[in-house]
Amino acid sequence: RPGLETVPLVRRLKRQPVTTSFPSGHSASAAAFAAGVALESPRLGAAVAPLAGAVALSRVYTGVHFPSDVLAGAALGAGAALAVRGLVPTRSQLPPPGRPRAE
Repeated sequence: RPGLETVPLVRRLKRQPVTTSFPSGHSASAAAFAAGVALESPRLGAAVAPLAGAVALSRVYTGVHFPSDVLAGAALGAGAALAVRGLVPTRSQLPPPGRPRAE
């Protein structure tokens, strides 16, 4: 994890993490969620993406991750969303529902 000497006291977390910093799990989760939403609804995905970016930036801002940790986490999260898309089709990949026959 980065050294906290350069991070102002007001930006530090009350409890510092003790686990390894690579990759950032928060960034991975946020990116996976945002990518999953974007795969289902690009319009909603565009609304959620800035929030995922804010999560990633907050991890660097508070000094608990290096930028490379956050980028790796985001890449893993987006990759996970794409991998799940290969297993579970999105609405756009499903055939349209059939109409009942009118007599």
